[in-house]
Amino acid sequence: MRKVREFLKRQSFLKGSAVLLIMVLVTKIIGLAYKIPLTSMLGGSGMSCYSGAFAVFTPVFAFAAGGIPSTMSRLVSQQLASCRYYNALKIKKAAMLIFGLMSLALSVGLILLSGTLAENAVHIPKAQYALIAVALSLFPAAMMNVQRGWAEGMESMTPTAVSEIAETVFKLIFGLLGAYLVLDYANKSFESYHGCFGIYCSDSRAAVLTAVPYAAAASALGVSLASFFACIFLFIINRRRSHSIAAELKAYSLPLNLRFITASKQIAKYALPASVTAVAATLSSMADLLTITPGLNKAFSANPQLFVFLSSYGYSSEDRASFVYGSYTGLALTIFGLAPTFTAMLGKSILPSLTCAYTENDRSEIKKSVSSLLLLSSAISIPCGLGIFVFSKELLNLFFSGSTAEIIVSQKPLSILGIAVIFMGIAMPCMSALSACNKQVSALFITISATLLKLALNMLLIPLDSVNISGAALSTVISQAVMCMAAVASLVKGTGCGWKALKSIFVTFLPSFLCVCTAILTQQLLVSRLDGVFLRFGVVISVLNSAIICLFSYLLLCISPKNQILSIFSKKISKNT
Repeated sequence: MRKVREFLKRQSFLKGSAVLLIMVLVTKIIGLAYKIPLTSMLGGSGMSCYSGAFAVFTPVFAFAAGGIPSTMSRLVSQQLASCRYYNALKIKKAAMLIFGLMSLALSVGLILLSGTLAENAVHIPKAQYALIAVALSLFPAAMMNVQRGWAEGMESMTPTAVSEIAETVFKLIFGLLGAYLVLDYANKSFESYHGCFGIYCSDSRAAVLTAVPYAAAASALGVSLASFFACIFLFIINRRRSHSIAAELKAYSLPLNLRFITASKQIAKYALPASVTAVAATLSSMADLLTITPGLNKAFSANPQLFVFLSSYGYSSEDRASFVYGSYTGLALTIFGLAPTFTAMLGKSILPSLTCAYTENDRSEIKKSVSSLLLLSSAISIPCGLGIFVFSKELLNLFFSGSTAEIIVSQKPLSILGIAVIFMGIAMPCMSALSACNKQVSALFITISATLLKLALNMLLIPLDSVNISGAALSTVISQAVMCMAAVASLVKGTGCGWKALKSIFVTFLPSFLCVCTAILTQQLLVSRLDGVFLRFGVVISVLNSAIICLFSYLLLCISPKNQILSIFSKKISKNT
């Protein structure tokens, strides 16, 4: 038994965390390299089909595959720690069969219901093609998650990281290539017979608008192909790795004593709660999907002149709602989600140390971990959120310079979402910390309550012609604020840290304020004098300059982000700070 445990400890938490950190950074960069040109090619109309299809698909994926890695990791590590390698293999085979059949059934169901879902949920009938295309990715994604969970159960994060990067690279290649080929075909068809996909087009712009739903479907098909090839790639990696470790584990393993039925019950026991939690995390995008387009149609009925400028870009009054929805999800939400993704890594990084401290009832370590978490998450999210609030137009021009109409539509909602970044950036790692402290039910209740609040506010605000699409952003701010306050309160109360832990949030206010003021002054005094392409990238200068001032502010206030970051990854450093 000791030999197996020694094997499981070969990859330390530090190394695993570093691997995942690098993976997230790389995949985010590649993801932007995919999303930005895709948005430019598809425009608001095409992105409404693409985003709508994924908004329907994401909860289904979360239910079918979202809880697989954590479930597999937990069950496999338990069996290996008990020297039951053959039991772990039985669990892996059972998971492959269970989740394989489930994902195939759900894929078929999505394909059969794609027309109904596109018309009644997405409110864009032509989104059916994109929904069919992305539904094909469910089976390889589920199989890939089983393999990732198997590797993570052996305390190796490398296969997960490598496969994530490979999948993102394949998505970049196949997704962009598919959309490009369809749009290129549309342009050639227009040049040949002034038509596209059997429809007469008065000009090339009309041909592109006709083709973008099919281009969105081609890009979604590229995502499915990426999942398929990444799945094969991960199988090869795990197979090679299995050959090198199987003999060592088998030598110390006890005989198989786990039946298939028992293994299936264990999988269901842990997978169901994890899947429910994963589905709850996707409900916010589903609330937008169900309410934005119908709400905008009501707003347009009350004020026909709303977004009337879109007619000069070739969009009819019937297409306005889908265009605005696609612009909001494709541009505003893309930028909005960047900062919370990085703060979420803090929650993942602190999970092991906080779980250990909570289990051992180490009050001092718990308080230090929670304080560090709150400090770092607020230190990232507050300046980022304020920066997005102030520089929404500049950021949109930086990333999506060729999408003029989409930028006009997205500028005000993105500015409002900047405030939501602050609350979401703090709430997400706190929700992970709640799970570490056995407060999963509280985290689930908070998530569902915030989503229901957002749904109600969307239905109330978006139909108002004076608010329209900004209502979706306002509802996000309010719901995330409620989630943030509830999550922080539950974490502070549940861990017994006391309200003094909130000091970690308040001390970041002054550096964040100085950071934003520096960015504004830099933009006004220096960047405003630039011309052409330099003006577009001037916001980068402002951001870098403000980041330097923010760092110096922390040092002058004796708040050392370096030590706080290291304290999360190193218990030794944490005790000495």
